Parts: sequence; structure tokens; C-alpha cells
Amino acid sequence: MAERSFANEVGKLRQGAGSTLHVEGILAVTKALLQSGVAYVGGYQGAPISHLMDVLGDAKEVLDELGVYFENSASEATAAAMLAASVHYPLRGAVTWKSTVGTNVAADALANLASGGVTGGALIILGEDYGEGSSIMQERSHAFAMKSQMWLLDPRPDVTAIVDAVESGFELSEASNTPVFLLLRLRSCHLHGAFEAKDNKRPPLTVTEATRQPTRDVSRIVLPPASFQHEREKIEDRWPAAVRYIREHGLNEVFGADLADVGIIVQGGLYNTLNRSMELLGCSDAFGNTRVPLYVMNVAYPVIDEEVVEFCRGKRAVLLVEEGQPDFIEQNINTVLRRADVPTVLHGKDLFTMAGEYTSLVVTRGLHEFLARYLPTAVTAEPALLRPADDPASPFATRVDPQLVHPRPPGLCTGCPERPIFSGLKLAERETGKHHISADIGCHLFSVNAPFDLGATTMGYGLGSAAASALNSPGSDRRTIAMMGDGGFWHNGLSSGVGNAVYNKNDQLLVVVDNGYAAATGGQDVLSSAAELPARSTKHPIERAVRGIGVR
Repeated sequence: MAERSFANEVGKLRQGAGSTLHVEGILAVTKALLQSGVAYVGGYQGAPISHLMDVLGDAKEVLDELGVYFENSASEATAAAMLAASVHYPLRGAVTWKSTVGTNVAADALANLASGGVTGGALIILGEDYGEGSSIMQERSHAFAMKSQMWLLDPRPDVTAIVDAVESGFELSEASNTPVFLLLRLRSCHLHGAFEAKDNKRPPLTVTEATRQPTRDVSRIVLPPASFQHEREKIEDRWPAAVRYIREHGLNEVFGADLADVGIIVQGGLYNTLNRSMELLGCSDAFGNTRVPLYVMNVAYPVIDEEVVEFCRGKRAVLLVEEGQPDFIEQNINTVLRRADVPTVLHGKDLFTMAGEYTSLVVTRGLHEFLARYLPTAVTAEPALLRPADDPASPFATRVDPQLVHPRPPGLCTGCPERPIFSGLKLAERETGKHHISADIGCHLFSVNAPFDLGATTMGYGLGSAAASALNSPGSDRRTIAMMGDGGFWHNGLSSGVGNAVYNKNDQLLVVVDNGYAAATGGQDVLSSAAELPARSTKHPIERAVRGIGVR
């Protein structure tokens, strides 16, 4: 099961050349995968990318017709390891998961994949969850791309641009023998639009056919001395090949060239926000007809030195719109300009906030300050959001005394069957006193807030038990309590939590909240679900699993 079905929409995936598809961003990504001749797809759900897994699950008949293999991976590490199929074989593979938390889980497999490189195109579709509506720690995926030398696409939030990014992502991967990240922000995943469809492609080589002709190249396996050569290949061969492809195919875009002697550089995923701010200031319109030159980095990494120099040369100043910290791109572009002896002044974090989501408010204020200094004639409007908060005309002026507004932290839904568990714990506290309670990722994490006020830490999905391991001192007279959901249990908790506790003879109390599916990621079935699934094996009790590794 899942929180919604796409059974009615997946029929559109069969439409071919000559058709115009009006779809949500996630469905557009799925169609682009099929148009690209993908051979296999896997992944682990998590906002804002959960629906991609749900769409693929509902599209089983379409995938089967094309010979595309699909599986719901046990974790992001499992999904990343799937891409090993593209190392020796010309198989195009795609996997997906939730931004930095998923990439953290998948890091070991990705690092090895990036080291040896790929033969078939390997695409990792990241649902970026950064900003005010996020539910996770605030980090950027950019750092991992830099660390492992994997290219990072960040396309404009436009359905056609997203489809093009999927297709060019596979081609870029194959041209440079390097796995590629495709970053999809929240708004990109759920925007609606239209694009011109192409015919679906059956993969030239299916995974079934590949297994009948096994092959291997020892130089692609990450073992010394090959692993030392891989680093040299990344710099001397793969990087230049990627730069050539990006430039020759125009993956980055320039709008309004030569309209002014100042300019703006922006990450592709922030283009819509920037254009809205420019529209509010009167220097663009809703269709992107800008009065200020823009360089849109649909490829956020690597930075293409030649394109940056070409855009900045002859300009007095350039504003960089880079969301999040550290300021990776700003440092990079500063280095590029100084080495090329280009005197253009570069502004960025000095006019914007260092961290946090670049909302229309943040971008409009920083952009207004930049244009007022360098190109005041371009500003023909002054939106109300630029007014000080004490101005009654400001949208941020205080309307109600903050003391009269009751805070409403996120919590468990009314009627949630998990509520009695935490009510029981609160009642038990009256008799036993307080215990250290190690929380976990999942709906039960809301017990941290009022009215329960339980849970001291959360260290990752399925890590509730492991996070309590150091506090299981043999000399203590009070057990530590750990929480875990069934989704986290099957994702990571069985081995790193329960297995670890058994092996180290930890005397903790572990509460596994088993509601029959992975609720936190959208209601997907897991190994212990009671559902009858023709393509999956379910009804494997959690109790049997823990007894199997030694719980008594």
C-alpha cells in the first residue's frame, strides 16, 4: 500500500512521440527514464521523492513490457549497490532516495561506484529536502558530489527541463564513465506542466540478457593498485570528458545575454524563485523575459570554468544565488575568476543569508540591494515585502500579539494507534521515575513533543536501539528504553540495533512499533506487512526475526 495510488496516471507512460503530456514532476521523471532506455530501477522512499517509488510500483505492467527490472530496495545502501550492474555492462540504471539522509546511508556503495566508474549510465535521483518545510537535518547534497567526484545536475523547476535532465544525465554519465546525481527539490517533484513526449525505449541490453554473458574488468574493481589509478582517471579523463559534454550540449543556460554590464549566476533549482523576485522588482516577467543577464547552472558540479569566465568577462559585478552553506560554488567561482585575471566583483553570501532556504523574501531583498548598487535603472517596482516590519503596509507587520497565538508543534494524528504506547510510558514514569529514551526516525518521533515529552535523541532511521547502546552500563540499576518502528527495523535496525545489542549483551528495553507498513515514508509495505502482494514476499514476523539472531 501507499498513501496514494497512481494507477490512473501511469497509462500516460505509454504515450509516445507526437503526444503532449500534462503531468506532475514525478511522473515526468518516470516517463523520461523509460524514454532513456533504462534497464533497471531501484530505490528507497522518502519525501519528497516517495511518489517516484509509488509510481514505479503502479507502473509494473509498463516496465515489464519494456523489460525493465524494478525493485523496492531494503535501504538506500541496497539501492546504491544495485548500480554495480552498470560497472561492467552497458546497462542504464537509476536509483532514488531522500537527499542527504539517504546519501549518508548509501555512502559506502557510492564511493566505490564513483571510484571504479561505470560503463552504462548510472543516475541517482535525489529528492532534496532542504529548507523551511524540511523534516531532517539541514545539509547540502553538493558536498558528497564534490567528495566522490560525481556530477550534480540541478535543473530548472520546469517539466521539460527535468525530462531533459534525466536524458542528458544518462548521456553525461556514459560520456564520462561517472555516476550522476539528479537533484530534485520539493517544488520540482510536485510542480505540474507539459512536455513533448518521445517513444519509450526497450533497453538495448536487459538485465536478464546481461546475466547470460557475464563479464568483468579487474581494473574497474576497487582494489589496489587499480584504486590508485581511479583517482588519476577522475581528474585526467573523466572530468575533462564531462566538461566537454556539458559545454557541447549546452546543459547550462544563459538568458538575456549582453543586456547589461552586470549579471546573475543561479543554481538551476532556484531559477523560479529568482525570476519571481525579479518580476516583483520589475526587471523580468512571469515568462522569464529578463532585463538582467542570467547564467543558469543546471549543472551545479562541476563548475565549468570557461563558461563562468565567458559570462563574467566585461561585467562590473555578478551576483551568485547559492542556497545553503558552506558557499562551495562561490569559493569555486572566485578562484576561477582570479586565476583568469577577470576583475569582475562577485557578490553572494554578503548580500544573502549564509544558511537557510532562499525564499522569495530572502532573494528579493538580496537582489534589490545588488541592483540598487550596480543597476538601479533595472528596478522599476518596490514590492511591499521590502518595507520594514513596523510599516503597517508590510506583509510582515504584526497583526496579532504573538502571546495570543498558541504554538502548534507537529504531533501524532488524532486517533493514531501509537498514542496509547506513549500514554502508557507516561503512566509508567509515575511509578518507576524517568528513563533515558532513545528515539528513532518515524511517526513515533513526535512523542518528543508535548503532551508526551519523551525521547532524548534520534540518530538515524532504524538506529534507536544503537543510539542507546553506550548508555547500557552493567552497573546501572535503570534500563535504557529505545524506540523503533517496523520501517526502521527492516531498514537498518535488525542488524545495527538488535544484532548489536544481542552480541554485546545489552540489557535495554526495545519497543518496536509495528503498524504493518513504513508509515513515515508514505505507507509502503515492508517484510512484516500483512498485505498480499503478488510481486513481493510479506508476512515475515518481526518476532521471528529477532529470535533468529538470538533475542530470548
